[in-house]
Amino acid sequence: MPKIITITSGKGGVGKSSLCTGLSRAFVSLGEKVLLIELDVGLRGIDVMLGLTDRVVYDLGDVLAGRCYPEKAILPGEGGGPDYLAAPGTTGEDVSSAALQQLVTRLSKRYDHVLIDTPAGLGFGVMNLLPVTDLALIVATPDPVSIRAGSKVAYLLQQQDFHRYGLLINRVNKAGIRKSSIRDLDDVMDGVGAPLKGVIIEETAYRLALEQGLPPDEKGAAWQALCCIARRLNGERVPLSIRHI
Repeated sequence: MPKIITITSGKGGVGKSSLCTGLSRAFVSLGEKVLLIELDVGLRGIDVMLGLTDRVVYDLGDVLAGRCYPEKAILPGEGGGPDYLAAPGTTGEDVSSAALQQLVTRLSKRYDHVLIDTPAGLGFGVMNLLPVTDLALIVATPDPVSIRAGSKVAYLLQQQDFHRYGLLINRVNKAGIRKSSIRDLDDVMDGVGAPLKGVIIEETAYRLALEQGLPPDEKGAAWQALCCIARRLNGERVPLSIRHI
């Protein structure tokens, strides 16, 4: 069972942060203690999705700079959400790879899972955390640009001799696939070159719940998919079928 899970994407706009938020909630629903760390310096948004915007006082930058202890910056989960460590609110914060790795390792001893939402692209993020990462999840949507970006991430991981990674295909809907040059989800898997860990359906109700900082509808397709992914990552034999998409 992977303890430290780094979630990444080759490009923005694939719903990585919303997926990370939903997956962390899914782990919590299984009775696990979860910490969600956001690394998108100056552009944090998970506080909104968790309904914690007004409660953020200290952030990751404060912890790494020694201005406060982690306990002061980590917000306890509410309403079925994970504990949360916010990204620095300003772009001037310098995030050291070594200090971040040490912090993540130390915090992981208190949790069943630590999920890390890295910035989109190939800058500071997943590559800096490989020494402490148990599993890297590449988020892609079923479109050619996202697939190419995801394949670049997979290639760079291989170049670092890191092979503990998988693919999450997000924002899937039949109409979108019919209109694109992507024939089916097999094209996404082959294009990215990563083992598939789960598929999340595009669902308006799920998106609106996140925008309002509310828990997702437990009967919704997106939530059900996220719960299946969480169980699968925990080692359960949960069927993975994409034929119905």
